[in-house]
Amino acid sequence: MKPLSTNDALKLYSLIGKYIPDLSSTTTGLEFVGTIIENIKTSGNHRDYVEAVALMMGTTVESLVTELKMEEILTMFMEGLQDNKILFLQEFCKKVGFDGR
Repeated sequence: MKPLSTNDALKLYSLIGKYIPDLSSTTTGLEFVGTIIENIKTSGNHRDYVEAVALMMGTTVESLVTELKMEEILTMFMEGLQDNKILFLQEFCKKVGFDGR
């Protein structure tokens, strides 16, 4: 998976920015991603998670869920957040006043 364009990165932040925890509340990268997933789960907006993966993969939600197992989608989500430097994206968006909503 390659990093997204600036436009698509902002779309990604619009999808998951509200679920990203404060970095000081987590201790590891895995815990950080786990908190994002848990926040999405708690919100009930599970489609945001799948839409984020589809965006990062450059595919549609429909093809993603029909072609891959949920474990594979989860792995892609974690890799996609890393590849797209989600912490730097969050910091950038905060600095420019983009809340993504």
